Amino acid sequence: MSEWNKIKTIKKIKPLGNTSPWVWVIEPYYGCNLKCGHCCAELIQKKDKEVMSYKTWCSIFKIINAVSPTVRVDICGIVGEPTLHPKLTEWLPEARRLAPNAQIQITTNGTKLLDGQVNYKDLLDAGANIIYTDQYGDHSEFEMLADKSGYPYYQYYDPPENAWSPWRYYGPHVKMIVLMDHPGTWPRSRFKAGLLGNWYGNLNWEKSKRFGMLPLEKPLTRRCNQPFLYVNVAANGDYLLCCQDGMHVTAGMFGNVSSDIYGFRKFWYGKEMLVIRKRLRNKDRAGTLFACAKCNITFSRCDFIHWQDEQMQIWWDGGQWVRFQEQSPREEE
Repeated sequence: MSEWNKIKTIKKIKPLGNTSPWVWVIEPYYGCNLKCGHCCAELIQKKDKEVMSYKTWCSIFKIINAVSPTVRVDICGIVGEPTLHPKLTEWLPEARRLAPNAQIQITTNGTKLLDGQVNYKDLLDAGANIIYTDQYGDHSEFEMLADKSGYPYYQYYDPPENAWSPWRYYGPHVKMIVLMDHPGTWPRSRFKAGLLGNWYGNLNWEKSKRFGMLPLEKPLTRRCNQPFLYVNVAANGDYLLCCQDGMHVTAGMFGNVSSDIYGFRKFWYGKEMLVIRKRLRNKDRAGTLFACAKCNITFSRCDFIHWQDEQMQIWWDGGQWVRFQEQSPREEE
Protein backbone atom coordinates (compact mmCIF):
# COMPACT_ATOMS: atom_id res chain seq x y z
CA MET A 1 0.00 0.00 0.00
CA SER A 2 1.71 3.19 -1.16
CA GLU A 3 -0.56 5.60 0.69
CA TRP A 4 -2.21 5.18 4.07
CA ASN A 5 -5.31 7.32 4.13
CA LYS A 6 -6.66 8.77 7.34
CA ILE A 7 -8.89 6.20 9.02
CA LYS A 8 -12.02 7.03 10.96
CA THR A 9 -11.98 6.16 14.66
CA ILE A 10 -15.30 5.22 16.19
CA LYS A 11 -16.29 6.74 19.51
CA LYS A 12 -15.52 4.56 22.50
CA ILE A 13 -18.28 3.22 24.71
CA LYS A 14 -17.20 2.81 28.34
CA PRO A 15 -19.84 1.17 30.55
CA LEU A 16 -17.31 1.21 33.41
CA GLY A 17 -16.23 4.80 32.88
CA ASN A 18 -12.58 5.60 33.44
CA THR A 19 -12.00 2.16 34.98
CA SER A 20 -12.89 0.38 31.72
CA PRO A 21 -10.11 -1.95 30.52
CA TRP A 22 -7.99 -0.59 27.67
CA VAL A 23 -6.93 -3.98 26.34
CA TRP A 24 -7.91 -7.63 26.75
CA VAL A 25 -5.08 -10.15 26.34
CA ILE A 26 -6.31 -13.63 25.44
CA GLU A 27 -4.34 -16.88 25.45
CA PRO A 28 -5.97 -19.45 23.13
CA TYR A 29 -3.05 -21.85 23.53
CA TYR A 30 -0.78 -22.25 26.56
CA GLY A 31 2.57 -23.26 25.10
CA CYS A 32 4.85 -22.38 22.21
CA ASN A 33 6.73 -24.10 19.39
CA LEU A 34 9.85 -21.95 19.93
CA LYS A 35 12.36 -21.80 22.79
CA CYS A 36 13.60 -18.21 22.84
CA GLY A 37 16.09 -17.02 25.44
CA HIS A 38 14.02 -13.95 26.33
CA CYS A 39 10.87 -15.99 27.01
CA CYS A 40 9.72 -18.42 29.70
CA ALA A 41 7.75 -20.63 27.29
CA GLU A 42 10.41 -23.34 27.34
CA LEU A 43 9.78 -23.75 31.09
CA ILE A 44 6.16 -24.79 30.51
CA GLN A 45 5.87 -28.52 31.08
CA LYS A 46 4.22 -30.62 28.37
CA LYS A 47 1.55 -31.78 30.83
CA ASP A 48 0.61 -28.16 31.54
CA LYS A 49 0.07 -27.08 27.94
CA GLU A 50 -3.57 -26.32 27.23
CA VAL A 51 -5.95 -25.53 24.38
CA MET A 52 -8.76 -23.07 25.08
CA SER A 53 -12.27 -24.49 24.86
CA TYR A 54 -15.03 -23.05 22.69
CA LYS A 55 -17.11 -22.33 25.80
CA THR A 56 -14.29 -20.28 27.33
CA TRP A 57 -13.71 -18.44 24.04
CA CYS A 58 -17.37 -17.43 23.81
CA SER A 59 -17.54 -16.46 27.50
CA ILE A 60 -14.64 -14.06 27.05
CA PHE A 61 -16.16 -12.19 24.13
CA LYS A 62 -19.57 -12.00 25.78
CA ILE A 63 -17.97 -10.31 28.80
CA ILE A 64 -15.92 -8.00 26.58
CA ASN A 65 -19.03 -6.79 24.79
CA ALA A 66 -20.79 -6.13 28.09
CA VAL A 67 -18.05 -4.28 30.00
CA SER A 68 -15.78 -2.78 27.31
CA PRO A 69 -17.34 -3.13 23.84
CA THR A 70 -14.98 -0.73 22.05
CA VAL A 71 -11.64 -2.15 23.07
CA ARG A 72 -8.46 -3.63 21.67
CA VAL A 73 -8.28 -7.41 22.03
CA ASP A 74 -4.84 -8.98 21.67
CA ILE A 75 -4.97 -12.70 20.95
CA CYS A 76 -1.37 -13.44 21.77
CA GLY A 77 -1.12 -16.17 24.36
CA ILE A 78 0.90 -14.29 27.03
CA VAL A 79 3.94 -16.44 26.09
CA GLY A 80 1.98 -19.01 24.09
CA GLU A 81 1.61 -19.07 20.31
CA PRO A 82 -2.04 -18.42 19.34
CA THR A 83 -1.83 -20.03 15.89
CA LEU A 84 -1.14 -23.39 17.54
CA HIS A 85 -4.84 -23.45 18.42
CA PRO A 86 -6.39 -25.63 15.70
CA LYS A 87 -9.70 -23.71 15.66
CA LEU A 88 -8.41 -20.13 15.72
CA THR A 89 -9.52 -19.15 12.21
CA GLU A 90 -12.79 -21.07 12.57
CA TRP A 91 -13.72 -19.33 15.84
CA LEU A 92 -12.94 -15.76 14.80
CA PRO A 93 -16.38 -15.14 13.22
CA GLU A 94 -18.04 -16.02 16.54
CA ALA A 95 -15.75 -13.60 18.37
CA ARG A 96 -16.75 -10.91 15.87
CA ARG A 97 -20.44 -11.74 16.32
CA LEU A 98 -20.27 -11.64 20.12
CA ALA A 99 -18.14 -8.47 20.31
CA PRO A 100 -18.88 -6.61 17.06
CA ASN A 101 -17.00 -3.41 17.99
CA ALA A 102 -13.85 -5.00 19.37
CA GLN A 103 -10.60 -4.46 17.48
CA ILE A 104 -9.06 -7.93 17.36
CA GLN A 105 -5.31 -8.30 16.96
CA ILE A 106 -3.43 -11.58 16.61
CA THR A 107 0.18 -11.44 17.76
CA THR A 108 2.13 -14.38 16.34
CA ASN A 109 5.68 -15.62 15.82
CA GLY A 110 4.73 -16.28 12.20
CA THR A 111 5.95 -19.87 11.99
CA LYS A 112 2.51 -21.28 11.16
CA LEU A 113 2.11 -18.63 8.49
CA LEU A 114 5.35 -19.78 6.89
CA ASP A 115 4.35 -23.44 6.86
CA GLY A 116 0.88 -22.66 5.51
CA GLN A 117 -1.21 -23.92 8.42
CA VAL A 118 -2.77 -20.44 8.71
CA ASN A 119 -2.69 -17.48 6.35
CA TYR A 120 -3.15 -13.74 6.60
CA LYS A 121 -6.17 -13.51 4.30
CA ASP A 122 -8.21 -16.18 6.06
CA LEU A 123 -7.52 -14.72 9.51
CA LEU A 124 -8.44 -11.19 8.46
CA ASP A 125 -11.46 -12.33 6.45
CA ALA A 126 -12.68 -14.34 9.45
CA GLY A 127 -12.77 -11.34 11.77
CA ALA A 128 -9.27 -10.35 12.86
CA ASN A 129 -8.35 -6.70 12.36
CA ILE A 130 -4.58 -6.73 12.78
CA ILE A 131 -2.00 -9.50 12.41
CA TYR A 132 1.13 -8.44 14.28
CA THR A 133 3.95 -10.77 13.25
CA ASP A 134 7.30 -11.27 14.94
CA GLN A 135 9.19 -12.40 11.87
CA TYR A 136 10.91 -15.63 12.88
CA GLY A 137 12.04 -16.19 9.32
CA ASP A 138 13.10 -14.31 6.22
CA HIS A 139 11.50 -10.88 5.99
CA SER A 140 10.98 -11.22 2.26
CA GLU A 141 8.89 -14.35 2.79
CA PHE A 142 6.60 -12.58 5.25
CA GLU A 143 6.28 -9.62 2.91
CA MET A 144 5.36 -11.99 0.08
CA LEU A 145 2.67 -13.65 2.23
CA ALA A 146 1.34 -10.28 3.36
CA ASP A 147 1.25 -8.97 -0.21
CA LYS A 148 -0.57 -12.10 -1.34
CA SER A 149 -3.34 -11.44 1.22
CA GLY A 150 -4.37 -8.22 -0.52
CA TYR A 151 -4.42 -6.37 2.80
CA PRO A 152 -2.18 -3.37 3.64
CA TYR A 153 1.04 -4.13 5.49
CA TYR A 154 4.32 -2.55 6.58
CA GLN A 155 7.53 -3.26 8.42
CA TYR A 156 7.20 -1.84 11.95
CA TYR A 157 10.63 -0.21 11.96
CA ASP A 158 10.20 1.19 8.46
CA PRO A 159 6.62 2.48 8.47
CA PRO A 160 5.16 4.46 5.58
CA GLU A 161 3.88 7.96 6.19
CA ASN A 162 0.56 7.99 8.09
CA ALA A 163 0.70 4.26 8.79
CA TRP A 164 -1.92 3.10 11.26
CA SER A 165 -0.68 2.03 14.69
CA PRO A 166 -1.38 -1.43 16.10
CA TRP A 167 -1.48 0.13 19.58
CA ARG A 168 -4.41 2.44 18.92
CA TYR A 169 -8.11 1.62 18.81
CA TYR A 170 -9.78 2.59 15.53
CA GLY A 171 -12.68 0.16 15.43
CA PRO A 172 -13.70 -3.13 13.81
CA HIS A 173 -13.22 -1.74 10.30
CA VAL A 174 -9.41 -1.51 10.36
CA LYS A 175 -7.54 -4.29 8.53
CA MET A 176 -3.76 -4.52 8.29
CA ILE A 177 -0.62 -6.59 8.80
CA VAL A 178 2.33 -5.33 10.85
CA LEU A 179 5.70 -7.04 10.43
CA MET A 180 7.99 -6.80 13.46
CA ASP A 181 11.65 -7.71 14.05
CA HIS A 182 11.86 -10.45 16.69
CA PRO A 183 14.14 -9.77 19.72
CA GLY A 184 16.82 -12.13 18.45
CA THR A 185 17.60 -9.58 15.73
CA TRP A 186 17.47 -6.44 17.90
CA PRO A 187 20.51 -4.20 18.40
CA ARG A 188 21.83 -4.05 21.96
CA SER A 189 20.53 -0.50 22.37
CA ARG A 190 16.96 -1.78 22.18
CA PHE A 191 17.52 -4.23 25.05
CA LYS A 192 18.31 -1.28 27.33
CA ALA A 193 14.87 0.24 26.74
CA GLY A 194 13.19 -2.17 29.17
CA LEU A 195 10.97 -3.69 26.49
CA LEU A 196 11.54 -7.31 27.54
CA GLY A 197 9.93 -8.60 30.71
CA ASN A 198 11.39 -11.35 32.87
CA TRP A 199 8.10 -13.18 33.55
CA TYR A 200 8.25 -12.76 37.33
CA GLY A 201 11.81 -14.06 37.33
CA ASN A 202 11.01 -17.22 35.36
CA LEU A 203 13.67 -17.55 32.68
CA ASN A 204 16.51 -19.75 31.54
CA TRP A 205 19.04 -17.25 32.85
CA GLU A 206 21.95 -18.70 30.90
CA LYS A 207 20.13 -18.16 27.59
CA SER A 208 18.68 -14.81 28.65
CA LYS A 209 22.13 -13.25 29.08
CA ARG A 210 22.25 -12.71 25.34
CA PHE A 211 19.36 -10.28 25.72
CA GLY A 212 20.91 -8.43 28.64
CA MET A 213 18.48 -10.05 31.07
CA LEU A 214 19.69 -10.99 34.56
CA PRO A 215 17.86 -11.85 37.80
CA LEU A 216 16.73 -8.83 39.80
CA GLU A 217 18.92 -8.13 42.80
CA LYS A 218 16.06 -6.37 44.61
CA PRO A 219 12.49 -5.25 43.80
CA LEU A 220 12.10 -2.11 41.71
CA THR A 221 10.56 1.04 43.20
CA ARG A 222 8.45 2.01 40.21
CA ARG A 223 4.76 2.21 39.51
CA CYS A 224 3.16 -0.10 36.98
CA ASN A 225 -0.02 0.58 35.01
CA GLN A 226 -0.70 -2.93 33.72
CA PRO A 227 -3.27 -4.08 36.35
CA PHE A 228 -5.16 -0.81 35.86
CA LEU A 229 -5.54 -1.19 32.09
CA TYR A 230 -5.16 -4.80 30.93
CA VAL A 231 -7.34 -7.86 31.44
CA ASN A 232 -5.39 -11.08 30.91
CA VAL A 233 -7.15 -14.41 30.38
CA ALA A 234 -5.38 -17.78 30.44
CA ALA A 235 -6.26 -20.69 28.15
CA ASN A 236 -8.39 -22.28 30.88
CA GLY A 237 -10.34 -19.03 31.37
CA ASP A 238 -8.63 -17.91 34.58
CA TYR A 239 -7.95 -14.21 35.00
CA LEU A 240 -4.22 -13.50 35.48
CA LEU A 241 -2.67 -10.52 37.23
CA CYS A 242 -0.88 -9.12 34.20
CA CYS A 243 0.85 -9.79 30.88
CA GLN A 244 4.02 -10.95 32.65
CA ASP A 245 2.44 -14.04 34.16
CA GLY A 246 3.70 -16.40 31.49
CA MET A 247 3.97 -19.25 33.98
CA HIS A 248 0.42 -18.76 35.35
CA VAL A 249 1.64 -17.98 38.85
CA THR A 250 -1.61 -16.12 39.60
CA ALA A 251 -3.98 -18.62 37.95
CA GLY A 252 -6.85 -19.38 40.31
CA MET A 253 -6.38 -16.23 42.40
CA PHE A 254 -8.86 -13.97 40.63
CA GLY A 255 -11.63 -16.20 39.29
CA ASN A 256 -12.58 -17.42 35.83
CA VAL A 257 -14.57 -16.14 32.86
CA SER A 258 -17.04 -18.97 33.45
CA SER A 259 -18.50 -16.76 36.21
CA ASP A 260 -19.67 -14.32 33.55
CA ILE A 261 -20.00 -10.57 34.26
CA TYR A 262 -20.50 -11.15 37.98
CA GLY A 263 -17.13 -12.90 38.14
CA PHE A 264 -15.46 -10.20 36.08
CA ARG A 265 -16.61 -7.51 38.53
CA LYS A 266 -15.36 -9.55 41.48
CA PHE A 267 -12.00 -9.85 39.74
CA TRP A 268 -11.59 -6.34 38.33
CA TYR A 269 -12.93 -4.51 41.40
CA GLY A 270 -12.11 -7.15 44.02
CA LYS A 271 -10.01 -6.71 47.12
CA GLU A 272 -7.11 -8.76 45.80
CA MET A 273 -6.64 -6.51 42.77
CA LEU A 274 -7.16 -3.35 44.82
CA VAL A 275 -4.41 -4.31 47.27
CA ILE A 276 -1.95 -4.88 44.43
CA ARG A 277 -2.98 -1.67 42.63
CA LYS A 278 -2.54 0.35 45.82
CA ARG A 279 0.97 -1.03 46.24
CA LEU A 280 1.87 -0.21 42.66
CA ARG A 281 0.43 3.30 42.98
CA ASN A 282 2.85 3.76 45.92
CA LYS A 283 5.78 2.24 43.99
CA ASP A 284 5.74 -0.75 46.35
CA ARG A 285 6.48 -3.72 44.16
CA ALA A 286 8.17 -5.55 47.01
CA GLY A 287 4.84 -6.04 48.79
CA THR A 288 3.52 -8.48 46.18
CA LEU A 289 6.06 -11.23 46.67
CA PHE A 290 4.71 -13.73 44.16
CA ALA A 291 4.73 -11.33 41.20
CA CYS A 292 5.63 -7.63 41.23
CA ALA A 293 8.62 -8.07 43.56
CA LYS A 294 10.26 -10.26 40.90
CA CYS A 295 9.25 -8.22 37.84
CA ASN A 296 11.65 -6.03 35.87
CA ILE A 297 9.12 -4.28 33.61
CA THR A 298 9.50 -0.51 33.28
CA PHE A 299 7.40 0.34 30.25
CA SER A 300 7.72 3.97 29.17
CA ARG A 301 4.31 4.85 30.62
CA CYS A 302 4.35 2.60 33.68
CA ASP A 303 4.54 5.59 36.06
CA PHE A 304 1.33 7.18 34.76
CA ILE A 305 -1.38 7.36 37.43
CA HIS A 306 -4.72 5.81 36.52
CA TRP A 307 -8.04 5.75 38.38
CA GLN A 308 -9.14 8.44 40.84
CA ASP A 309 -8.07 8.40 44.49
CA GLU A 310 -11.59 7.56 45.65
CA GLN A 311 -11.70 4.58 43.30
CA MET A 312 -8.60 3.26 45.05
CA GLN A 313 -10.41 3.17 48.40
CA ILE A 314 -13.31 0.83 47.64
CA TRP A 315 -13.64 -2.75 46.47
CA TRP A 316 -16.52 -4.97 45.34
CA ASP A 317 -17.29 -8.08 47.42
CA GLY A 318 -19.82 -9.49 44.97
CA GLY A 319 -22.79 -7.74 46.51
CA GLN A 320 -21.73 -4.29 47.64
CA TRP A 321 -18.91 -1.77 47.68
CA VAL A 322 -16.68 -2.00 50.75
CA ARG A 323 -14.35 0.75 51.95
CA PHE A 324 -10.77 -0.43 52.12
CA GLN A 325 -9.09 -0.55 55.51
CA GLU A 326 -5.32 -0.53 55.69
CA GLN A 327 -3.86 -3.80 56.92
CA SER A 328 -0.44 -5.27 57.36
CA PRO A 329 1.11 -6.91 54.28
CA ARG A 330 0.78 -10.32 55.99
CA GLU A 331 -2.98 -9.80 56.54
CA GLU A 332 -3.45 -8.58 52.98
CA GLU A 333 -1.94 -11.73 51.55
